Amino acid sequence: MGLRCPSRSTLRHMFESIRRLFGASRDTDAEQNEGFYYHGSSQTVQKYFELSTAITRYKSDGDFAAAIAAARQTFVLLPEFVRETPDAPMLRSHAVHTAPILMAVMEDQAAIEDLQQTLQQIPELRNWLNEVDAALHALGAVRAMMKVVNDLPGVTQAAFKEQPGLSDGRLIARLATLLEKAKRVRRVRSGKSFKLFPYDRPPAPVNSPKAGIEPSSAKAISPSALASRKAVPARELDLTKVPVVRLPKAPLSWEERMAAKALGEGQPVRFKSEGEGWEFRTEEKLSADKRPDPAFREAHHTSRGTFWVDPRGKTERFPTNPAVLRVADASGATKPDRGLDFDAYRADVNASGSAILFLSRDGMLHGYTNDLELFIAGRLTDIPEFRAQAARLGISPREVKNHTRCVSISSDRSRFLVTVVDEAYCYDVASQAALWAVRVPIQDGWTRIASQRSDLVGTDVEIAQALRVMDLALPLSPEEVTQQYRKLALRFHPDRNPGDGSATARFQSLGNAYELLTGIDVRNLTLADAEVISYRKALHDVQVAVPGGGSVGISISTVTSEKGAADWIYAANFAPTGKGTYLATYSGKVIRISEDGTPKFIYDIGSVPRHIEEVDRYLYLLTDTRLYVVDGDRLTALVDVFDRGDLIIGDTGFGLMEPKSFSWFTPTGERVGRVKSKDPLRRVMSTERGLVVETRQHRVNIPGAQSWWGVLK
Repeated sequence: MGLRCPSRSTLRHMFESIRRLFGASRDTDAEQNEGFYYHGSSQTVQKYFELSTAITRYKSDGDFAAAIAAARQTFVLLPEFVRETPDAPMLRSHAVHTAPILMAVMEDQAAIEDLQQTLQQIPELRNWLNEVDAALHALGAVRAMMKVVNDLPGVTQAAFKEQPGLSDGRLIARLATLLEKAKRVRRVRSGKSFKLFPYDRPPAPVNSPKAGIEPSSAKAISPSALASRKAVPARELDLTKVPVVRLPKAPLSWEERMAAKALGEGQPVRFKSEGEGWEFRTEEKLSADKRPDPAFREAHHTSRGTFWVDPRGKTERFPTNPAVLRVADASGATKPDRGLDFDAYRADVNASGSAILFLSRDGMLHGYTNDLELFIAGRLTDIPEFRAQAARLGISPREVKNHTRCVSISSDRSRFLVTVVDEAYCYDVASQAALWAVRVPIQDGWTRIASQRSDLVGTDVEIAQALRVMDLALPLSPEEVTQQYRKLALRFHPDRNPGDGSATARFQSLGNAYELLTGIDVRNLTLADAEVISYRKALHDVQVAVPGGGSVGISISTVTSEKGAADWIYAANFAPTGKGTYLATYSGKVIRISEDGTPKFIYDIGSVPRHIEEVDRYLYLLTDTRLYVVDGDRLTALVDVFDRGDLIIGDTGFGLMEPKSFSWFTPTGERVGRVKSKDPLRRVMSTERGLVVETRQHRVNIPGAQSWWGVLK
């Protein structure tokens, strides 16, 4: 069971505890403001629960990398959260009790070690260290399972019990399920068990695809020129002189009761409409052959139609393909499906609806037209700009999907964009040449600090002894020394060996050996990150009066790596012309970039947008909770969104599709009409009969919508 958001009275108690801790006086005026304690005094608590919700959502979606990233953001908050929440040790945390098994599945040992170090530094949470032990045990099992699967494709799940260290059948079953969800293995039913295959080496097809497009050999199209040219250096954007348009801050989430009320909680009828002329003409139950295929669980809507994606390769006609693509026009008519050679981990549809671009989990970029023709394919890891960023931040080839948040394709398919952590690269499709590369500044509030160098020096004899202590031998790199230190430090840490004096002595000698071999003060090395350069952020800085006069300054800060302080680019999109772009960062900045990579202006909304679309004079910014309609530096309209939605842009306005509702607006953001559903919506189509809205089993026709529906030419 996860943590629950504390009540207002609990938050008030927490705030009072903080006040007493720092000797602050009681603020009567603040007490009279009912929302003060939730929105003002407990930002850390609020952020903690938002991340907790995100972890469960990402896990459910199969985006384990994002869940792990949210968990690691939570680790930074834990010290302050415990101070504000005295009962925290008695609760459960998704970052500690849910995410570690995902870290094991993704073989993210650094994240597990980050959790270990965090819990060791918080005495109240040290009883949670058993979660670290369980994760490390699961990590070992995952590595053993993956070795067997790679060596013996088609091995049965039951056969794992015969392998050393894999006797726990329940753990094997759980890990196999999660590995499949993470798209690291494929499971094929075999009697009462499953056969497991590497995800990129599926079993041979039983039957060839029927009435579909044969899979392509996209690997052969990868341009060889990518690997040979030099990287275009990423230029850090100077945002100090760029105009900033500050808009009302988007909330991270709405309270459940507000969302339920907005979406029609307890709605007695299947469909409900609002708006002039939005009366239902017909409502029917769909026969089994007309119902939407549940395998196509991802939809990317445009005014020209919809790109449907089967991200798990469940379509019966393509049993060996990792993903399947379907294209439907605005009226719902489909073309023959296409089985894809690579999975569809990240995706972007251009504004014109003429193309979709994917990034696979192992870094393959592959794009298709709305006629399902392959027009681009190449590996991200071959791109010099990515390799330079990977070297800068220590990104391994296996972690490419963890650090690449967005891909984008221009309306005319002439340019594509990739973002990796805090950098963005724009390329010409035809030549694969890099047009520009930029880096956004670190998040506000972080200060760069240089780690201390060690003062220890040693003779060649002492260096040789240090090598023996760490079970190493020359030649070796600093990275290998760091990796070995992490491994041995975990084994001999005093907290894991209570009362064992020999382990404590070995741990201390490991620290001395590490400093001698690297020249880095071990106190500045975290188990999660070995970068020498770190960043510090002040969490609280207060002055407390002391008896007799004067005051004492108290500063609470946190330190992280360059990746932790970076303002990750979480959303990106091209302007309609395909020349300019928009980059949206984790801190809520939406930066307009010119054709040559120069920043022009910034919109500050305080939250990451999920969708950015520019049409004519209007810019549409959609977050999880709010839709902004902006005309230059003027806010034209603001629409609250109570569940994750998507935009459909037309000639005469735009549609907002939420899980259980669809609304149409004029270009300026005036709502024309809305239809709500008791069940989740699956399709929205424009036909000669008007607007057609479908759930899994039912369809309703709204003829009054025909007058405003438009299609991009």
